[in-house]
Amino acid sequence: MSSGSSVLDDTSDDATSPITNISLVLSKPMDSNITVCDNRKCNDVDSPSEDVTTCLLNLHKTNQPAFNKIHKTQNQKKLILNAVTAGDILSLTRLLDEIEELSSEFTEKCAQDFLMYRLTSQDTGKTCLMKALLNINGKTPEIVHILLSFTKKHGFLDRFINAEYTEENYRGQTALHIAIERRQNEIVKYLLDKGAEVNVRAHGLFFNPKSRNYGFYFGETPLALAACTNQPGVVKRLMEDSKTIVTIQDSFGNTVLHALVTVTENAKPHNTFIINMYDKIIRNCKNKSLESIANNEGLTPMQLAAKTGKMEMLKYILNREIKEEENRILSRKLTDWAYGPVSSSLYDLKDVDTSSQNSILEMVVYNTHIKNRHELLAIEPLNTLLQMKWNKFARYMFLMSFLFYFVFNIIFTLLYYRPHGDQGLITLNLSSTSGLFQLIGHAFIIICSAYLIIYEGTAFFWLKPSDLQSVVSDAWFHVLFFIQAILVILSTLTYISGVQEYLIFIVIAMVLGWTNMLYYTRGFQSLGIYSVMIQRVILKDVLKFLFVYILFLFGFSVALASLIEHCSEGDECGSYNSFKTAIVELFQLTIGLGDLELQQDSKYPTLFLLLLIVYVILTFVLLLNMLIALMGETVEKISKESEHIWRLQRARTILEFEKRITTYFKDILRLGEKCKFSENDIRSCLRINKVKWTEWHSQVTCVYEDDGLSQSNKSVCSSLMSLDEVDISKRKEHTTILLENEEDAFLETAL
Repeated sequence: MSSGSSVLDDTSDDATSPITNISLVLSKPMDSNITVCDNRKCNDVDSPSEDVTTCLLNLHKTNQPAFNKIHKTQNQKKLILNAVTAGDILSLTRLLDEIEELSSEFTEKCAQDFLMYRLTSQDTGKTCLMKALLNINGKTPEIVHILLSFTKKHGFLDRFINAEYTEENYRGQTALHIAIERRQNEIVKYLLDKGAEVNVRAHGLFFNPKSRNYGFYFGETPLALAACTNQPGVVKRLMEDSKTIVTIQDSFGNTVLHALVTVTENAKPHNTFIINMYDKIIRNCKNKSLESIANNEGLTPMQLAAKTGKMEMLKYILNREIKEEENRILSRKLTDWAYGPVSSSLYDLKDVDTSSQNSILEMVVYNTHIKNRHELLAIEPLNTLLQMKWNKFARYMFLMSFLFYFVFNIIFTLLYYRPHGDQGLITLNLSSTSGLFQLIGHAFIIICSAYLIIYEGTAFFWLKPSDLQSVVSDAWFHVLFFIQAILVILSTLTYISGVQEYLIFIVIAMVLGWTNMLYYTRGFQSLGIYSVMIQRVILKDVLKFLFVYILFLFGFSVALASLIEHCSEGDECGSYNSFKTAIVELFQLTIGLGDLELQQDSKYPTLFLLLLIVYVILTFVLLLNMLIALMGETVEKISKESEHIWRLQRARTILEFEKRITTYFKDILRLGEKCKFSENDIRSCLRINKVKWTEWHSQVTCVYEDDGLSQSNKSVCSSLMSLDEVDISKRKEHTTILLENEEDAFLETAL
């Protein structure tokens, strides 16, 4: 908890600088004696509470000497805070005796208010107990004991131990939060024994930051904080406490499981303890539906892991197999049978397949904000589920779509292809056979174009709302299809209207039409990977080159055209006498077709030639060679991940086709089978058979002695060591399957 600790340990007098671009403003560290105020409010900071003020006024009226004595000892609060910070037990004891003596002048209720006031910073709500825990030293446990004994003696222990920060950034934090963050297990146990509240929430801005650099999010409850900071002992103690509500949700609606998913990272050592903590909590929680609780976004922990790209956590949840009877309902995988290296497993499809709301499959495929989508799709059962969808219906729909689009382009090309010399509008002669075919062809083109406009338009808004990044990454072919259909409609309307410019729309539509055929290469692995490499080179390198090149081309064209003097009628004008001709000439120089000529008709021929030379060096020598080098580097990088990109494109295509199937056919084509995990626990599952030769000799999977999916206690599920690796002297200790017939003793299985 680096970000949190840096603030907690900061006891300097410099206020933290305001944070830009977010609403969080840390006026001062969590443990600081700084008083931040303006001229209007400074006198009110750390002033007595209303109850204490009333008591002081009453004392002023009834006992003037006692009032004067209390008034002269206003700095006791600061001295107490300094004593607990430094671990000065003698000073603390003396100061507590002093305020105890002062409190004797009040009634019991006023005395408690007065003592609480002297032990608490009114501007932040930080008590001296919190101050002691924020500054851990060898005397801290004893100081905590002294403070709690003192408050218990005067009857406000519960109020003192459960006091919360009132400062905006750290609001809601209690001493228990701080003790857990400081990993003081003994103090945590002591606080719990003394009545510390376990269901409090630290919901200040520091604990719910918009950026990890300005705070941390480990959940708001003590349980979530302990779980996310790898304190299994504290987690166990809290879960055993009858007062703890394990299913409590924080400001985001997150449970402790959501918090664990949130702090998961890509580092495997870090994920190991997070996954172990997650597993222990769901196993030990009495409420077995903890994992199905959704947060404010409607996401369960598994769905949150998918949306945020937490691969290790998602893999654990999808492949979790629990054997013990009381926790079998938490299992999402069931090994049905195993024979040698072959095993058959059933995976729960709830919240995984597209039939569920916020399905894992859709989240992974459509969420372009996560960079490891290809790794997530390789997790079972997502990988096999997509492959089965492709084999069952998607490839046939893909082939029909390809044939439809290919015929559309053929007819469109035949209708509007204009050989050279053939100018003007084509007249339709309905009395002839060719004219009738032309009319049918035009009607077909218009109908198909209208269909493409509706089809591709819904791909953005109805099927799956996509942001700009999603369109650029996955759906830019749909944009090209949409534009082509619009151009075809425009060309047909202008053609019928007799407008000669219809040819502009036609030629652009033809180029897009045949270029869009690259979309269908994703149906074939080799062609699809090659197409991906072309797309990535264009989007990553060529567009950058064009942006810089256009700037150079525009700038030098304007400069060179300005140097050409006015060309009189009858004289031979230079090549750079206008902006248009200058652009053409410079482009020819870029591709090596132009000449470096000294333009005599320019005002400054030497300067003109010098600009041409600089242009050639910048574009032909520098930009083009840099483009070639970058393209080679991109191809080398993309070749390693192009297959992953192709699989992502095909996965999106599969889901798009599936969404266009009617409900009746969806029920027919739905994958999965009914499986029984336990009594009264029937689920829709996907069967996946695997062959693991490399693990066969060292691992034996689940074996069920009864037929079918019986969940009796006769099932044996354990990791096995190779017989060659088991020490003969210890083999009897590992034997779990013993045959009653002594003649079959050689068949014993060593675990």
